Amino acid sequence: MTSEHTNSVSERTRLLSSVQNDDSNDLGNITHNGNSSDDVSNIDDNISDQIRISRRIAVAVLCLLLLLIVEFAATLLTISISQIEEGVLCRSFYPDVNNPATDLRCKSENVQSELSTIQGWGFTFAIIPGLITAVPYGVAADKYGRRVILSLSILGLLLVEAGVTIICRFPHIFPIRLIWLAALFTLIGGGTFVFNAMIFTIASDVSTEAQRSTVFFYVAAVAIGGKLISGPLAFMAVQHSVWLSVYIGLVCLLACVLLALAFPETRPLSAVETEETRNDDDGRSDTSASSNITKSRGLKMRIYDLLELEKLAILVKYFWENKRLGLLLLSLIFTTLGNYVTIILMQYTTKRFGWTWAKAGLLSSISAFVNLVLLAAILPALSQVLLFKYRLSPVAKDALLARAGMVALTIGAFGIGFSNTTAMLMTTLVIYSLGYGYESSLRSLLIALAGEQHTAMLFAAMSVLQNIGMLIAGPLMAWAFRVGLRWGGAWIGLPFISTGCLLTCATCIVFGVRLTDSTATRRNSRSSLYPD
Repeated sequence: MTSEHTNSVSERTRLLSSVQNDDSNDLGNITHNGNSSDDVSNIDDNISDQIRISRRIAVAVLCLLLLLIVEFAATLLTISISQIEEGVLCRSFYPDVNNPATDLRCKSENVQSELSTIQGWGFTFAIIPGLITAVPYGVAADKYGRRVILSLSILGLLLVEAGVTIICRFPHIFPIRLIWLAALFTLIGGGTFVFNAMIFTIASDVSTEAQRSTVFFYVAAVAIGGKLISGPLAFMAVQHSVWLSVYIGLVCLLACVLLALAFPETRPLSAVETEETRNDDDGRSDTSASSNITKSRGLKMRIYDLLELEKLAILVKYFWENKRLGLLLLSLIFTTLGNYVTIILMQYTTKRFGWTWAKAGLLSSISAFVNLVLLAAILPALSQVLLFKYRLSPVAKDALLARAGMVALTIGAFGIGFSNTTAMLMTTLVIYSLGYGYESSLRSLLIALAGEQHTAMLFAAMSVLQNIGMLIAGPLMAWAFRVGLRWGGAWIGLPFISTGCLLTCATCIVFGVRLTDSTATRRNSRSSLYPD
């Protein structure tokens, strides 16, 4: 094997390095048989390329399969646990209830108010551990490998659901609000934040630069597809037995832990070599007389670098002085609050239209189908039409799509809140789902305004604002639902009406910010972080 070929392999993953060793052995056998070195090199290269491609495909398929099973388990558990929690609360108010799924007293204001409180604050408590541990687990994934962190993240999710199941199974022993503390199990593995990060990291590890965006699309499509097919399957499982569906969900998560442990390690070999070099340097520094001082200063610098205090100050200054960019980023808080609509939608439909929880779970499939069609067909085709037929610039195209998405989200939210028939609910839900392309268009627009050299910092700012919105979304929407229940009538849809008002604010921001091609050009032409 040529040295050039060897170097190209060593810069890839630990997985691929093992392939190299196997090929070297095969090469030796072929050489002894008397083949020329050029023929051997060509055969070896072909075999090595085929094995690398097959290994990448195998890991990618495992990754997508894992994501599909987790999505199915999450949908199954969400629907089942919601129905069980409603039953537990209903029996606490009305001990003589035999079948909470059909007893109308379980849809009373006191039961639904308490249920919205539990689920709203539960949503917030579930986010906090992930926010705290996401960065440390990310660092650990680079140091110890993706497989172990991915397995831990699923294990934490499994323990959370198992804890909630035990609490709901024995309500005479455990108070129902104790499920809030079950979220602490996500300190093990970081929860959904780290799980999603590891899925995309592994997908990036096994894809080439040219294929990466396509692989990411497949990951997003599988996530949406998982929601699409899990709704009907969850409906059938819950119809048969709500506890059986819970146990199926737990078994699926357990299977995912074992599947994740079977993943080949995909951490780049360069990361391993860097870590070993650092350890060697640390070992040599320990022999010096000032090793303790050096290590202490190194630890302080690492903590400082991890917190990135200097970058944070620059970040605030940059977005404060760039008013257009700052305002568009601010709209993310309002749109993130609107994302909680899908969480409370099931409870809203069971209360307003008298649906079962299993039937309400089918709404996620409708929304997922619209999202899949939108992201896979409508938006790409519309983008091409706007660019090539109507000759719009990329900035103008992204601005138009973002504004159209905001209008769809706003109209859909108000429509869901004021729906008094099933047909109106379905129609407005589809309209609302058509606005999901807003975030993708906004990301592209923000990159054009900020400049590609600031993309990482831009996405960090987006993540911070979205996390702020997620933290306050649960309690805020739960409060709006309780108030709506107390007022009665059409006000039951108050969470969606409130969401419509918040999205109206975001729509005004997106329409109010003047965007021109010259704005993006000026931003991209600057090499300095600070705007003029």
